[in-house]
Order: sequence, then C-alpha cells, then structure tokens
Amino acid sequence: MQQEELEQIRSINHHLRQAIEQVEEGVLMVGGDHSGEMGPRIIYVNRAAASLTGYEPDELLGQALSLLYDPEHWQHLLERMAAVLQAGRTFEMRRDCVVKDGSSKAFSWTIRGMKDERGEPLSFVLTLRPVVVAEVKSEASSVKALEADRDQMIEEKLEQSRVESLAMLAGGIAHDFNNELTAITSNLSLTRLETDEGTELRQRIDDSLEACKNAQSLAQQILDFTKGRTPLVQVVRPGKLLKKVSKLAMMGSLVRSELSIPEGIWGVEADERQLRQVLSNLLINACQAMPDGGVVQAGIENVELAEGEVEELPAGRYVLTTVRDRGYGIPEENLKKIFEPYFTTKKTGSGIGLATCLAIAHRHGGTITVESNLNAGTGFKVYLPACGVEQDAASVRQQGKRMEGSSQRKQEVIAGQGCVLVVDDQDAVRQSAQRLLEKLGYRTIAAADGQQAIDLYRQHARTAEPVSAVLLDMTLPGGLDGEEVKDEIRRMDGSARVIATSGWFDDGAESQLLTQGYVGVLPKPYAVEELSQTMHEALRN
Repeated sequence: MQQEELEQIRSINHHLRQAIEQVEEGVLMVGGDHSGEMGPRIIYVNRAAASLTGYEPDELLGQALSLLYDPEHWQHLLERMAAVLQAGRTFEMRRDCVVKDGSSKAFSWTIRGMKDERGEPLSFVLTLRPVVVAEVKSEASSVKALEADRDQMIEEKLEQSRVESLAMLAGGIAHDFNNELTAITSNLSLTRLETDEGTELRQRIDDSLEACKNAQSLAQQILDFTKGRTPLVQVVRPGKLLKKVSKLAMMGSLVRSELSIPEGIWGVEADERQLRQVLSNLLINACQAMPDGGVVQAGIENVELAEGEVEELPAGRYVLTTVRDRGYGIPEENLKKIFEPYFTTKKTGSGIGLATCLAIAHRHGGTITVESNLNAGTGFKVYLPACGVEQDAASVRQQGKRMEGSSQRKQEVIAGQGCVLVVDDQDAVRQSAQRLLEKLGYRTIAAADGQQAIDLYRQHARTAEPVSAVLLDMTLPGGLDGEEVKDEIRRMDGSARVIATSGWFDDGAESQLLTQGYVGVLPKPYAVEELSQTMHEALRN
C-alpha cells in the first residue's frame, strides 16, 4: 500500500473518530468474542457513553460489557448475539444501564454485529440513548411487545438461515447419496440379469433393489421437507405398499409380521413416498418395541366413519391401516406427548418420526390414533380418505393381472447398439454405467470431466463409428459443467443425442431440460430397465 493511501486512511479514521465524539448518543465498540460469561470487552467508547454512565473513558476501556448492561437480561443478550451477527441488521431494545454509582437508568440500545472477510465475528457496535421517565411509563406495555417482536424477528431470521443452509446441505447429500446408490443399483440389476428366475439368489437381489428404492425415497423425503416440495399425489394401493414395507422393516430382526390385507381395499390419493415413510416408521417402531422377538400384526380395512366417531375427521369412507406390537407399551403420561416434535424416550431417538407421520396423515386429510397398555403392547391406527369403491374379488384379481402385465412391459430390458459416451466424475458410477450399457449391446467410451468428453466426441466424429449418444452427468466438479459440455457438443454436432443424468434435479428441471437440447433425462439411481428404456427412446427419436 502506498504511503499516500496510508495517510488518507489515517485522516479518514481521525475524522470519523472526531465525528463520533461529537454525537449525543453513547457509542461503544466491543470485541467479537462473546463466548465468555462476562461477554466481550469494550475496545472503544466515546465521550457521550462515558458521560451517560458516569465513568471516564479510560475507566471503561478493557472492561466487560456486562459492567453496564442490565444484569437481569444479560444472559438473554449473550444468547442472542450470534443471531444478531448472522442476521446482519441493526436491532433495538429498551434495557436498563448500570451506571457508576450502581443505580439503573433506562436507555434505548441498538446493536449490530460486524464480520471479517472470512465471516468470523469481528466486533459489535452498540449505541445508547437515555429514555425519560414519562416515556418509560407511557410506553411500558408497548415496549414489552416491541421487544418480543424484535426477539422473534431475530429468531425467525436465524431459523430462515438455518433452513436455507439445511436445504443446500440436503441437496448436496441427496446428490452424493444417489450417486453411491447408482453404483449399487446398477451392479445389482446387472447381476439380476445373470441369475435364474425363482432362485433364492434372485430373490435376495430383488429385495436389495427394493431396499435401494427405499433409500432413494428417504433422500427424497429429506428434500421434500427442507425445500418444501409439493407432494406427488397419485392413487396408491395401500395393501401392496404395506406388503413391501413390512418385508423390509422386519429384515435383520427377531420379529415377524402377520398381515391382514383382504381383497377389495379402496385406494387412497397420496404421495407414495410419504405414505411409505409413515408405514415404515410405525413398523420399525413396533419391531424396536420387541427386542427379544415377537409378532407385529398389521392390517388394512375399509371403514365408513360417522360424524364425530374419530376426532378431527368428518364422516365418510376411509382406508384404515393398523399396526400393533406386543412390546413394553407406552406409559400413560407419555401417550399424549409421543406425536410432539423432539419428544423421545429412546437414547438414540430424534423425536421427529411420529411427529412427521402425523403431519403427513394430516396433510392427506387423515389422522393417526394410538392406544397402549404397559407390558401388553401398542396399536397405531392410520386413517386416510378413500378415493375408490369396493370391487368384487374377480374384478380385483383381473385388475391386478392387468396392472402386473403393464408393470412387466414397462420394466422390460431393451437391447441396443451404437457407441455411447459416458461422462461422470465418479469412477464407480461411470464404470457401472459402462457395464450395464455393454450388457445391453452398446459399445462405450468414458470421460471423467467435461473437456475430456468434448475431445472424445470430436475424435470419434472422424471415425467409422461416431458417438450415438452421450450419457452426461450434470454436476461435474471443476472445469466445464454438464450444460457447457452439452452446448459445446451440440455446436460440433447439431444432431447430437445428449441424455442428462444427475443425483438430484431441482423442481421442474426434468421437463425444462427436454426443451433445452437434451433428448432424455435419467435421474440417479437407475437400474438396467430404466437405463435401457431411456437409451431406446433417445436413439429412436
């Protein structure tokens, strides 16, 4: 820094200090470390602050801020200082100031936090202005309301920041989690193709693939919660879902399930992922209530409720799912608390499982009730509004066959040919995708970053077998991202067929990508059936 610039800075600082010394309000600057019991130390005080408190400036320098602040509210200020710093705004409060003679005087305070370039606490600036007695008396009630509003504003700002940070973190975790699941799902589906139907090994692979779907659903549920995503509502067959969830919930435990799912159960309009979460939580809780083993009884039935029969629910048709264990039971004093957020009696419990279940049921127009007896077990009842009418058994069986046939056609593996460029920075994901594609009949080349992908596409464009399609990960760290790679490839070849894949797509991204030059979108994790169909559609169009 030039000597002239240093002199300018010194001059500005001198004039600022002189200006602060002239104001009638007291000005205090304290250090950024507010972790101590006595709070931060005073590092600057103007003449007005010293005069208002009865001290000399030198007597205040180096003293803890708690020397002056209302001791009754001191801990409250310490707890709020982090929120003040995070919010980046100036906050006001009415608090007493303890002056030199030990008496208290009413002051109007402001406080603002300052951070350095790394975001670390640098200092806090406080101002104080006397409040006349008449003003204190006339505004006593409004002051309390104002303080409460401002405290709430700080809390809401901090909570908003936490939620935004959590949403960003959840998106990153979901992406990485789905990347890992892609390698697992791809290898399992590849192994499934090489095993005989009806064997025990094939069944284990199918169970593992179903567990991968559940794991993906869990990641999606976190994102739904943190990002406030709109539920994907569709008609769900609750009996079929209960069978799947029950099988997975019992795995690895000494507990077995007894299911009662009669024919003719009505459908429900629900987000299947969220309904799966409710059933899974209740079944897992039932298993944990019987650590030495036992039987969980779960069933579904159609019920018609009269007005007032179940609290909160209007009269009408509902699908009732019951989950009952024969475990320890829940003490009566805890029974009314179990749906409260963060209430738990488990050493490792979070206390949000049942609260989330009830919130999901309410969101779908239903509710959950519970009854329990100590050492006799607990029963949960989930009521959800029905959206269909009961059908005769023959009709149900025929519909089931049609649905199963449709599902099989949808899940068929379609072979293909041509050269596919796989672009992904994750070695395991890239290699598993190549193995699946080669099993389907494609030839593959691979790139770990965007520039390598562009170079490979250009090289093969001059050969007898150019690239037929590109399977492109959208989140390539460092260098070119997926969008830039697609644009560059399309500049070289306007007819290039690029398929976007990622561990996480934002709301509406899939439909939007199809209007931006991509011929297909393949969310991770994907099995061989999904990959084969996406490739088939991309190359056919």
